Order: sequence, then structure tokens, then C-alpha cells
Amino acid sequence: MRVLFKLPEKLRRELKKPIGQLIPGKMPEPYLKVREIVERESLLITVGDVVTENVLKVGLNPVLAIYDHKTERREYKPKINVNGVIMTVKNPPGVITLPLLKVIKKAYSLISSGKRVHIIINGEEDLATIPAVLYAPYGAIVIYGQPREGIVLIKVTEECKRRCAKILREMEVVKNGDQNYRD
Repeated sequence: MRVLFKLPEKLRRELKKPIGQLIPGKMPEPYLKVREIVERESLLITVGDVVTENVLKVGLNPVLAIYDHKTERREYKPKINVNGVIMTVKNPPGVITLPLLKVIKKAYSLISSGKRVHIIINGEEDLATIPAVLYAPYGAIVIYGQPREGIVLIKVTEECKRRCAKILREMEVVKNGDQNYRD
């Protein structure tokens, strides 16, 4: 059985609000601020092509990078030199599929054994921050882009995990797929 979690309209507004701390500005300012914070932290997770590319430009190396070769739904080829395990998964826009959940969980397992992981999504990584936070160890830093505003930094705590779990619970569960979400 194919199961996916679909973002209902009522949650779209909520997800426009940052899940963590908004660091406003244009490259490189917000990334330099992140570098100051992350240098004291052990794990950095990035979600998004531009975020991943810019984090690498300022000298940070995420343990997990999730991206889809798109930015704001347009094709984008980031300059990312992969130095780790590459995993791929299909995930349509506006949904979280079980395969996405499984590959993110597997990535954290690999990370715990000392590997770095890049997850390349065939489709969209627009909601991947939610499972990235849910499966991340406490104290990890997850960052993602907030279009036309800056970047969002999430320090993984019980509170932010609860918020992401609540969002996932409020998503519409679609069993056996849907004609619009075929692989």
C-alpha cells in the first residue's frame, strides 16, 4: 500500500511562518551568522539547493543535505561537491511520502556511523524540513530557505519536534496513492 501525507490548504499559511529563527538578509550575511552558531554545534542539516550551496561557500559542511535541483519550483543546478553517500527518492510537491520518511531516517543512521549524506529528491523537497527535524538528534541545527526573506535556523529541541509532529498529524493521509501522485 502506498501512503503519503498531503499538505491541506489550511496548513499552508502556518507553514509560511518560520519553524525556527529567521535570519534575514542576502548572501553571505545570514550564512556567516549561521557559521558562528554552527561552529559550536556538531550536526548541520540543510534543506534546499541554494541553502546547501551557500552553506558550503562559507566553509560549512552539512552532515545531511536535502535538495531537488530546483529553487522556487524552477530548475537549478547548484554547485555542490558531494563528499558522502548519495541517496535518491521520489517525492511530489506538497506531500511527504513514506519513501522520503524512510530515506531520511536511513540517512541519520548513516550519519551516526560517521558518514555524510546527500538526499537528492526527484520532485520537491518543499516539506522535507518536517521529517528532517523529526528524525534529527536533539541539538542538531536544521536550516532551510525562507524565500525573499533569508534563512531559517532550527535548533532541534523537544518543542520543535512536537511542532513538526503536529503538522504531520494534521496532514491529509492518502492511502494507495492518488492519481496525481504516481511514481
